[in-house]
Amino acid sequence: MEKRGIDISSYQRGINFDILKQSTEFIILRAGFTGWGGDGTNKNKDSTFEDFYEKAKARGIPVGAYWYSCANTYEKGKAEAEFMYKNCLKGKQFEYPIYIDVEEDRHQKVGKTRVAEAIKGFCEYIESKGFYVGIYANSNYFNNYIDTASLSRYDKWLAVWTDRKPGFNYGEYGMWQNSSSGYIAGMRIDTDIAYKDYPTIMKNVGLNGYKKGSDPEPKPEPQKKSNEDLATEVIEGKWGNGQERKDRLTAEGYDYNAVQSIVNQRLGSAPKETTTTYVVKKGDTLSAIAKKYGTTYQKIARDNGIENPNLIFPGQKLIIK
Repeated sequence: MEKRGIDISSYQRGINFDILKQSTEFIILRAGFTGWGGDGTNKNKDSTFEDFYEKAKARGIPVGAYWYSCANTYEKGKAEAEFMYKNCLKGKQFEYPIYIDVEEDRHQKVGKTRVAEAIKGFCEYIESKGFYVGIYANSNYFNNYIDTASLSRYDKWLAVWTDRKPGFNYGEYGMWQNSSSGYIAGMRIDTDIAYKDYPTIMKNVGLNGYKKGSDPEPKPEPQKKSNEDLATEVIEGKWGNGQERKDRLTAEGYDYNAVQSIVNQRLGSAPKETTTTYVVKKGDTLSAIAKKYGTTYQKIARDNGIENPNLIFPGQKLIIK
């Protein structure tokens, strides 16, 4: 079962998480990075990591994390992992893997074996702390600069920006970064597709801060809705029609007659507005979508909080009223 998500960092500072909640199924956060200057050991926590983590969790968006690496020895890989764990991971829960990002030409074009050893240093430390670990790289690195065959036990996050799912010389991969030019709320983002049910893995096996066999976090009890709100939902088609509507409202403890009275009053003086969800396809524009549904691109942009109507991306979900 595929899930569509994004990966973000401080380059997306200020992005609207309410819009992300409507548009993506998971987020991989940059926890930090090793600066390429000097000997490549200057470690830095991403300045938006804590804020992004809290905002995603508050909205129930599943998260993972990655570290941009400069490591080229086992010891340097382990040191990056230790810094990441102590400053970013400890005490938190992640539904998606923890990745080492390997693509730094200034430090990691040093031979396949050395880079593979650096990756092992990182992965072994992260695993020792009870986290599910994986490797992010583009196909050029996996094929030419990493002894990938020696790392078969680790999950892979493959970066190839193309329309079709790419092949891979080293078996299956769990995640594919398929684009660097997605847009949400006017910001450029990387888009990803996950092929494994990572949240279930973490909770059933007991990884990434979860206890083995833990159930999903309980959902809060829904608050009782006002008759006015229910009437709006009825008009939007969320409660069915006729006897079905009456039965459902009554079963939920609502006053069907009171709600229906409001509905009748509204429909007597205003046209019915319906709502549907449209998933953006490659080549779509807001203008073309608006024409298809008999509305305007300005209204679609306003209803979905889109700041720049020219910037939408495949897989984005739009509410059409």
